Amino acid sequence: MLIDGRPPKILILGEAAAVHAQRWVGHFRRRGWTVRWLSLGAIPSGVYAEPLVKMSLPRLAALFLSVRRLRRIVRTFAPDVISALFLPDYGWLATMAGVHPLVVSAWGSDILIGPAKSRWHRRRIQYVLARADRLVADAELLRECMIALGAAPERIAIVPLGVDDEWLTLAEQRSDTPASPLTVISCRRQEPLYRVETLVTAAAQIVKEKPGRARFVIIGYGSRHDHLLRLAAQTGCADHITFKPWLPAEELREQFARSEIYVSTSSSDGTSVSLLEAMAAGCLPIVTDLPANREWVEPGVNGLVFPVGDASALAEQIHRAVSDTSLRTAARTRNAAIVAARARWCDNMAQMERLMTDLIAAHSPAGGQT
Repeated sequence: MLIDGRPPKILILGEAAAVHAQRWVGHFRRRGWTVRWLSLGAIPSGVYAEPLVKMSLPRLAALFLSVRRLRRIVRTFAPDVISALFLPDYGWLATMAGVHPLVVSAWGSDILIGPAKSRWHRRRIQYVLARADRLVADAELLRECMIALGAAPERIAIVPLGVDDEWLTLAEQRSDTPASPLTVISCRRQEPLYRVETLVTAAAQIVKEKPGRARFVIIGYGSRHDHLLRLAAQTGCADHITFKPWLPAEELREQFARSEIYVSTSSSDGTSVSLLEAMAAGCLPIVTDLPANREWVEPGVNGLVFPVGDASALAEQIHRAVSDTSLRTAARTRNAAIVAARARWCDNMAQMERLMTDLIAAHSPAGGQT
């Protein structure tokens, strides 16, 4: 799509440190769009983004100060569309600034947990839902929550972020006779929401009951990291768990290729990209019994589920996954097909581009020119 003979211009609002936001921005830049990216949070070295405020301020103060700056940037940059990633704070900032056309994307806790934090959080989320031109949810559950909070159903699109095609080759390369013990992998943020201690406790139980049955790799970091290290030592499973920091994409794929079972212990989720990556890579997923996870995992068919926080139930499911070779093999084929059909990054971002260009055309007096 060209607009008056030029590429479309998009202004993106989102955390510079967020990998999903980095991928989002990178996609539009590679596609030739003229991109400007604004962030309230710290900007990592080498990341293409600008600070919304240039001083260290409390988040709420930074938000209010950013409203006027955002309006100035919109006047000078004149974007054809604004994309806000996460309802609060970026969707709220954009709606406070009154900028249009606006697409607001919800990715999980912003719509699942945010409204319950306080009456003020709920009201500002409803404010965004009522004013954005289009809303994007990454799961049917999020769409339902948006509608319950007053969003018009016809303005909501469901678009999971998806995985790169490199992940889909991993399942094809797997051996039917994996090395023993099998490797169980997890890569959720080590924050209270994700309850990674459930996996550590389950690992201790497995090590005590059947030593050598499985080994564990926990990837990531967060405020609970030191607690997890202490818990592993206290429960006697430290020698069976390898803790790794966040890994570059290629190294992460290599780690998944050497693993047979994936575990997510999160207490809340939209469509988890790490779950999609695990499915694409051929790992059997064992995930918390959440509505968004059940949009992808059918228990006993292409994965297993357990109640949030129940380490004993998780240990039982890991035992089952290790023992049931036929389940792992059948799930590998089924999950690769599911991801190829519903969760390829290139396909889903092409859908996002169409949504954006349709919105631009609807807001352009000339209708846009191709």
